[in-house]
Amino acid sequence: MYRELKPAEVKRALKQPEHRTQSEVRAYRLLPYRMRCRAERNPPIAFCDSKEAYFPDLLLRKEKICIEIDGKYHKYRKKKDLERDEIFKFHGFIVVRVLNEDTEVDVAFWERLLEGLEKFGEHRSDIKSFIVELRQLINDEISSWTKYDPAE
Repeated sequence: MYRELKPAEVKRALKQPEHRTQSEVRAYRLLPYRMRCRAERNPPIAFCDSKEAYFPDLLLRKEKICIEIDGKYHKYRKKKDLERDEIFKFHGFIVVRVLNEDTEVDVAFWERLLEGLEKFGEHRSDIKSFIVELRQLINDEISSWTKYDPAE
C-alpha cells in the first residue's frame, strides 16, 4: 500500500513541523484525548500508486481517518484537494475537512469532525467510539454554558 519516500519527500517531511499553522495546532489540541494519542501530525504518506507523497494535517493511521484543516488558500486549490481526497478514499481513508475558523470554537470544531465521521464512517465499528465521545464533548460543553437573559 505504501512506498518508500523519495529523498526530496524525506527533506520536506523534516520541515513539516515548522510549517504548522495555528489552526492545525489548535485542531490537534481540540481532538478528544483518545484521538490525540493516536494522531500523527503531518506524517508523510506515499501510496504505491501515487507519484507524490502527501502530508495530511492530522492522521489516525490505524482507523484510516485523515483530518485536513483548510485555510483561505484552499479555495484556490479545490480541484487538487478533491483529487487528493479521492486518492485517500480509494485507499480506505475517511477524509474530514475542517475550516480554520472552526478550530477557534471548541464546539464548532467537534461538530465539523462529528459530521465528517458520521457521514463517511458510521458503518465502521473502529470509529464509533470516537463518534460517541465527540457527541459527549459537545453535550458537556453546551450544558456548561450559562444562559443570560437580558430581560432579567
